[in-house]
Amino acid sequence: MVERQTLTVPDLVGQPVHIAQEMAANIGFGLAAGDPDGPGLRSRTWPGLFWVTSQDPSAGSVLEWGSQIWITFVQDGQARSDVPEKTGGGPAPSLKSHAEAEKDE
Repeated sequence: MVERQTLTVPDLVGQPVHIAQEMAANIGFGLAAGDPDGPGLRSRTWPGLFWVTSQDPSAGSVLEWGSQIWITFVQDGQARSDVPEKTGGGPAPSLKSHAEAEKDE
C-alpha cells in the first residue's frame, strides 16, 4: 500500500491572491474559490490586486499533497477590516506597485 504524502497548510490570509496561489503551488496544494463550475481563480482576480480574507482548511491543518485550499478574497480598495495586518517586512503592496512589477517582467 502506498502512503500518501501529507503537508501542513500555510497561512494565506492577508496575502495577495497571486502570492497565495504561488505559495500553495510551491508546497503542493491547489487554490480554489467560489463555484467549482464557474470561472477559474485567475480569471476572477485579473487584472488587479485581490487579498485573501479567509481560507478553508485553516493554517496548520494537514492535507494530502495535491489537495485544494478554498479561499475568499476582496479586491484592493474594498473594505479589508477582516484582513489581518502583516507586521514587519515593509509596507503592504499596493495596486500601483503590483502593476509596475508586472510591467518590468
